[in-house]
Order: sequence, then structure tokens, then C-alpha cells
Amino acid sequence: MSFSDLLKENGWNENVPNVKYSKSDWNLTYDTSSWIEVGTTRTPRVFDIPVPEENREQWTLNLITHLC
Repeated sequence: MSFSDLLKENGWNENVPNVKYSKSDWNLTYDTSSWIEVGTTRTPRVFDIPVPEENREQWTLNLITHLC
């Protein structure tokens, strides 16, 4: 399962295919490198986390859930 599929399965809405996701007031935005910006509507960049490597998708989702 891809990380995008895992996000959607866990309630994240895909706003721009494979680029931006939202859930409640939280946003995930892939930047141009291998990082994801985690932020809110008012503060778009609160945390930067790495795009998950293969087999680390669930761990990364758990981190995002903990941060949000």
C-alpha cells in the first residue's frame, strides 16, 4: 500500500493528487525534496518530516497522528 493510500484510508483528504492532504485543520504538503510539511491552515509549516521509506509508511503515519 502506498503512503497516499494509507493517508486516505485514515481520513486524510487528497486536495492535490499526491501533493497535498488535509484532515480537520491540519495539512500535509509534499515539498520539492523528500520532505513533507505538516502544518495548519493558519500556520502552514509547523513540522517537516521525511517522506517514508518503503515499509515505514505506518510509522510515519503514527508520527503525523502524534504531532497533529
